[in-house]
Amino acid sequence: MRIIWNEQSIRWFHNASEYTGYNKKLAELLLDQIPCRKTLCDLGCGAGLIDFELAPYFEHITCVDISREAAQSVEAHAACLGINNISACCMDADKLRGEWDTVLALFHGGTEIFSRYFHLAGDRLILATHGDKKGNFGPEKHKVDKCFDVSGVKARLDALGVRYSLREITLEYGQPFTDLPDAEAFVRAYSTPMNKSELDSYLAQRLEKTGNEKFPYYLPNQKKIGTFLIRRDENENI
Repeated sequence: MRIIWNEQSIRWFHNASEYTGYNKKLAELLLDQIPCRKTLCDLGCGAGLIDFELAPYFEHITCVDISREAAQSVEAHAACLGINNISACCMDADKLRGEWDTVLALFHGGTEIFSRYFHLAGDRLILATHGDKKGNFGPEKHKVDKCFDVSGVKARLDALGVRYSLREITLEYGQPFTDLPDAEAFVRAYSTPMNKSELDSYLAQRLEKTGNEKFPYYLPNQKKIGTFLIRRDENENI
């Protein structure tokens, strides 16, 4: 499933990160795998929320996304926070030229992710992929298929003879909502089409009341993730 970046989807990502602390926790896990913290490039950055968590630890971070709305949101949020070591670039990541110490491709790139992006990494490439093949939101028969998952990426890397280390983790990354219409819009955006009764039944079963004034409703989600660490010094002959 490809995310459509617009004001609504960007707001959902910001709200989920704020409410769950997901990007802060993920950044801590990634930092354990990155000893050299000079330059970093985030491919398919989206709203760039992981980069704002990583920014204090790097000299410079380049965020790349084909969506102009996503790139502009990164620039605007960096300016709002007074962060001056993040730059956003709107372009197809496959056409990117240059070299960074660390290259991140988080839920971006498909099973050919190594072949497409390893040449950009001076020291290491870190891939994050979905642990599950199906999406986690919506009724079972309306869950979307993920473009790639841990098993697919692992099989491709093994076929290429790539040396890597794989870490599989689970983090809470549900979605908070300002009201019920917001919840309904979110589920429809991240599921296949369904009728109103199916949507109402799903929300009645899954949606939680939080007692939080800002986000009175919450849709829980345990997000399974696989991170592949691919080092340059272990794969020089590929």
